[in-house]
Amino acid sequence: MNSQTFDTLVQTFQDQIDKHQKPLKLHDLLIHQDGQTYQYNFLNTESKSDIRSISKTVMTLLVGRVHRLSKEGRYPIFDLDTYVYPIIKDVITVTCSENLPYLKKVQLRHLLTHSVGYEDVLLMRGDLQTIPMDELVNFTVNAPIVHEPGTHYLYSNAGFYLLSVTLQEFLQEPLEDFARREFFGPLGIQDWEWEYYGSYLAGATRLWLKPDALLKISQVIQNQGPLNGESFIPESWTHDMSQPQFLTPQVDHLERVFRRYAYGLGIWLAKENGIVFGHGTDGQMMVLVPQKKAILIVLADQPDLQPIEELIDWIIQEKL
Repeated sequence: MNSQTFDTLVQTFQDQIDKHQKPLKLHDLLIHQDGQTYQYNFLNTESKSDIRSISKTVMTLLVGRVHRLSKEGRYPIFDLDTYVYPIIKDVITVTCSENLPYLKKVQLRHLLTHSVGYEDVLLMRGDLQTIPMDELVNFTVNAPIVHEPGTHYLYSNAGFYLLSVTLQEFLQEPLEDFARREFFGPLGIQDWEWEYYGSYLAGATRLWLKPDALLKISQVIQNQGPLNGESFIPESWTHDMSQPQFLTPQVDHLERVFRRYAYGLGIWLAKENGIVFGHGTDGQMMVLVPQKKAILIVLADQPDLQPIEELIDWIIQEKL
């Protein structure tokens, strides 16, 4: 990658149209490779973008940070096998008695892999228009669970919202305060916002960041956990994030390198080249291509994702 190639990529994004024959609604393009960062803002502003479901990847790293601190003795043990119900039982009201046996089996790993066992996709835009924010926690724990935790994958926002609730109750302080002190602060990220759903951070979505902040977060994964020569998140945690937990053929594109082949812990996996990525509604992409020592970030407000995904696939295969 060099500046001339990057400028060509910017122009290609600007020339691209969506299925409605409209230009793409782009915010930012950033490519980092071999120690060099190339960045372009399509709006000529320095505003933050809602990274949507890339928030799930950030949440997974937050859990990894708590896991690290628990290993240091600052908190009780907190790992993938930690049960959720004992942590949140005092702040929920379970009225769906059929759910209780399942809820008592839910572990952190199930929240991180969309495998709580829900029957329906939950806490997407439609739910948020009809359910008061203060009722979302009880709505989530009482929505029908029909599969044994860990046996059925169904992508939604429910697990990561419950993860936000679990983290805050485990830490016994606002998760926003912990995130600022123990995660964003050490990474040098000062300008960020995370919306609340009731008393808890949305968790699964609604985190607002700039592309340079996403680059720093990506580099934690790329470098497998250390920060400034010290353990920040355990290497075993970032390794486990990148291991396939569930195959996702319903959203896969077999003809691409950049494809949603599987889901790990809070992150998507392509099948080849060790590619992992955060993927958000309306064109939010945070892509790590380790074999080419590259990170690619796209932020947009583009409901038709196909043109962006195809451009990323082309960049990975031919331009990095």
